[in-house]
Amino acid sequence: MGHITQSSEAEPVQPAGETRRSYSLVKALIISALLAPGASLAASLFSVVVMSILRLAAGIPTPVELFADFYLKHINVHTFIGLLNEFFPNSKTAPLGLALLGMIGIGTALGLLYAALAWVKLPASGYRPGRREWFVAYCFISAMTLLGIILFWDELRQNLFGFTIMWARFITALGLLVDFSVYGVTLCLAYRALLPKRPAAGVAPAVQGRRQLLSRVGVAALSVGSGLGTLGAVRNYLDRYAAYDGLQTPLHNNATAPITTNDEHYVVTQNTLDPTPNVDVWRLEVTGLVVQEGTLTYAQLQQLPSTSRAITLECISNGVGSHLMSTAVWQGVTLNTLLDKHGGAMPNARYIAFHSVDGYTSCLPFNEVLAADPLFAWRMNGAQLPQRHGFPLRVLIPGRYGEESPKWLTRVELTNHFVSGIYASQGWYYGQLHTTSRIDRPNGPVRRGQPVEVGGIAFAGNRGIQMVEVSTDDGMTWQQAQLKPTLSPDAWVLWTWQWTPAQLGTYTLVVRATDGTGETQTSQVQRTVPDGATGYHKVTVQVV
Repeated sequence: MGHITQSSEAEPVQPAGETRRSYSLVKALIISALLAPGASLAASLFSVVVMSILRLAAGIPTPVELFADFYLKHINVHTFIGLLNEFFPNSKTAPLGLALLGMIGIGTALGLLYAALAWVKLPASGYRPGRREWFVAYCFISAMTLLGIILFWDELRQNLFGFTIMWARFITALGLLVDFSVYGVTLCLAYRALLPKRPAAGVAPAVQGRRQLLSRVGVAALSVGSGLGTLGAVRNYLDRYAAYDGLQTPLHNNATAPITTNDEHYVVTQNTLDPTPNVDVWRLEVTGLVVQEGTLTYAQLQQLPSTSRAITLECISNGVGSHLMSTAVWQGVTLNTLLDKHGGAMPNARYIAFHSVDGYTSCLPFNEVLAADPLFAWRMNGAQLPQRHGFPLRVLIPGRYGEESPKWLTRVELTNHFVSGIYASQGWYYGQLHTTSRIDRPNGPVRRGQPVEVGGIAFAGNRGIQMVEVSTDDGMTWQQAQLKPTLSPDAWVLWTWQWTPAQLGTYTLVVRATDGTGETQTSQVQRTVPDGATGYHKVTVQVV
C-alpha cells in the first residue's frame, strides 16, 4: 500500500474534534456580555444616522422628539418651567441631546437582552445569523415599532411638510418601522460578526483569523462612521434650529408703532424645528360635528370670501411691561364663512379644536370662539403669511392669548368634548386674556418745568379699551390719558398724556386701563405662570 504524504508547505488541518469543541457556559456568557454592547452600540448609532436623514430630508420626526413631546404633555406647568430654567439658555436643545444620549444608551443595553434571547453557542459557526437570531431581531423590531405607535399615537401626526393628520401618522409610523428595522438588522449582523468563530474545514487558521479581524474592524468602523454621522446630523439639525423663539417687538424712538412689521412681530414656538409646509401636499380639514365634512387646498381656501382686520396678539408669557405683544393686519376667511362652506355646525357642537402640522392642539368652547369672530389668515400686513408665523394658514382668536391661535393649521374640528393639548395638559390658563397697559416713555431723566409726553399701549382683547389713567405718585392720584383712534376692536390702543413736572425728585409713574365692559385692570400682582401676568406697570423717572 502506498503512503499518504503531506507537503511541507501545506497548512495543518484542524482535527475534527477541535471544530466541534464548545466554550464553557461561563466563558460563553463573558464573551457574549462583552461583545453584545459593541454590536448594539453600532446598531444604535447607525439607526440615529438613518432617523436623522428621515427627519431632515423627509420631515419625519425622530423617536427622541416624539418622546419629548409625549413627556411634555405628562408634566405640570411648574415642572415644565423648572426644566426651562434648568437648561437655560439651551432649554430645548439640551434636553433633546440628553434624550438622544439616553436612547443610544438604552439601545446599547438592549444588546445584552438580544444576546440572551438569541443565545448563540460559542464558538459560532460562520458569519450568517441563524433562524433564532433573525427571529429575535424581528421580535425586537416589531415590539419597538408597536410600542412607539401605541405610546406616541397622538404625536405621530406631526411632520415638517404639512401632510394631513392621517397621512402624517402613517408616514411617521413607517419612519419608526425603518428606524427600528435598521437597529434590529444591524444588531443581528454585527453581533454575529463579532462572535468568535469555529475553525472552518479547509480554511487555514491564519485566513480565518484575518476574516475575524476584518469583521470586527468593520463593526468598529461602522460605529465610528455612524458616530461621526450623528455629530454631523446634530450640527445640521442645530443649523435649522428655530433660534428666533421668544423674539420681542422693539420700540422705535420710545414709541410703539400702531402696526408691527412682519420681521418685528413677536414670535414664540414650541418647536426646535418649525414646519415648512408644502402647499402641494398641505390641506385644511374641516371635520367633526359639521353638516358636511370636507378638505380644502390652499388655492380653494383663498377663493373663499376674505376680509382684513388688525388683530393684536399677546403671549401668555408676556410679563407686565414686556413686549411679547404685537399687532398686524391679517387677511383671511372668518370662521362663520368657513362653516357656511361646510353646511354649518351641528347643534351638539360644544368645543372647537385646532390642530397644527407640528402636532400642536388648542381647544376652546365653540360658542365663545364663534362670538369672537376668529380669522383664518393666509396674509399678514399685505404679504404672504411668513413661515415662522404659520404659513400657509393660522387662526387668530381675538380676546385669547397667542397660544390659543395656532400656526401651521391643518384641521378644524368641532366636538362635543374637550380635546387636550400640551398647554391644557400642563395646566396653563386658557380663558379670556387679562387687561394690560404699558408705559413706553419716558424711560430716562426729564427736565423740571418742561412738558414731557407720557405714552404707551393698552389692550384688553376684543373687549376694547374705554379709558387709560396715569399716576405720577405711585397710584395715589390718577389723571385720564388721551386715547388714539384704534385700528379695530381687536387691536391695542395707543395712549398719551402730557406731564409737566413741577418739582425735582424721583417719581413713580403708573398706568392702568379700563376695558370696554367698564372693568378696571386689576392691581393684584400675578406672575405669568400659569395664568398670565397681572398688575400695574410702573416706571421710575428722575426729574432733574
